[in-house]
Amino acid sequence: MRYSLAEIAARIGGEVIGDKDFIVTGIRSLESAGADDLAFAEEKFLPQAGASRAGALLVPRAADNLTQHLIICAQPFQAAGMLMAEIDAEAQKIPHTIAESATIGSGVKLGDNLHIGPGAVISDNAIIGDNCRIYAHTYIGKEVVIGNDTHIYPGVVIREGCRIGNRVIIHPNSVIGSDGFGFLQIAGRNVKIPQIGQVIIEDEVEIGALCTVNRAALDMTVIGRGSKLDDHVHIGHGVTTGSEAIMCAQVGLSGGVKIGDRVMLGPRVGSADHISIGDGARLMAGTQAAKSLAGEIDYGGTPAIPVKQSLRQIMAATHLPKDRSRLAVLEKKVEELEQLLKQKTQ
Repeated sequence: MRYSLAEIAARIGGEVIGDKDFIVTGIRSLESAGADDLAFAEEKFLPQAGASRAGALLVPRAADNLTQHLIICAQPFQAAGMLMAEIDAEAQKIPHTIAESATIGSGVKLGDNLHIGPGAVISDNAIIGDNCRIYAHTYIGKEVVIGNDTHIYPGVVIREGCRIGNRVIIHPNSVIGSDGFGFLQIAGRNVKIPQIGQVIIEDEVEIGALCTVNRAALDMTVIGRGSKLDDHVHIGHGVTTGSEAIMCAQVGLSGGVKIGDRVMLGPRVGSADHISIGDGARLMAGTQAAKSLAGEIDYGGTPAIPVKQSLRQIMAATHLPKDRSRLAVLEKKVEELEQLLKQKTQ
C-alpha cells in the first residue's frame, strides 16, 4: 500500500485536512499505527485518537486534540474497510495457472482465468466457473459444480454432487457434503442410513476454517445467499438457512433445522433437530434452542427464552445462596413461633 491522502479521499469521498500529498504505506489500529500509517476512529474513540502515533487519521470530524493529518468522512470504519479490501485483493493476487501436480479427472469443465494449486484433485465431470482459485491439496468430488469468482482454500473437501455458488469463500480444512449423522438402532446395533442428498451453497456465502456442512439424507442442505459461518461451525443434514444468516464459532445445528433470513447465532449456540428459527431472530452466546422460535426476538438461556427473561433468571440465580440463608433463618423463626403458640394453647 502506498497512497497519498488525496488519493484515499477520492476513493472514499472524504475531505483532507492537512497535507493532501502526505503518503501512507499501511493501515493500522490506533494503538499500533506508526508515522507512515493511516488509522481510523469512530466518534466514541476520538478522545483516544489524539494520542495515536499514526501519521493520518480517518475520522468523522476534526477535534482540538487531533494534530495528525485528517481525512473527514461520515463512516470511518466503513471507509477503512474499503481500503482494507483493496489491500487484501492485492495481497491475494496469484497467477492463473494449473499446477502440474494437480489431478484433473475426465469430463471436467474448467472456466477461464483459473488457479488450481499443487496436489488439488478435480474429480470426473466437475464444473469449475471463471476466475476461481482452487488452492493446494483441495478435493473436488465427482459432478461438483462451482460458480464464478469462488475461492476454495487449502485442504477443503467438497464431496460429490455438491453445488457451490458464485463469489463463495471456503476457508482451509472445511468439509462440504460429508455424510449426515443418520443411524437407526436395530437389534442393538447402529445401522447406517445412506446419505444420498446434496449440499447447496448459494452465492456470496463465506465459510470459515474447520467447518462441516453435512449432505442431506434425501433432499438438500442449503446455506442461503450471503450467509457467513465462523470457524468450527457444524451444519447437520437437511438444514436450510435463509439469506444473510450469521453463525459464530462452535454453532451446532441438528438435522432438519430451518433458519430464517438475517438470523444471528452467537458462539456455542445449539439446537434440537427439526425446529425452525424465524427471520431476524438473535440468539446470544451459549443459547440452546429446544423448540421452534419466533422471529425478530433476542433469545438467551437453556432452553432458549426471550433474553430479558433469561437475564432475570440469571440475576435471580446469583441471589440463591443469600436467599437460602435467609430462608433458613425464617424457617427457624417460624418453628420457634409454632412452638410458642403450641405452649400457649396447652
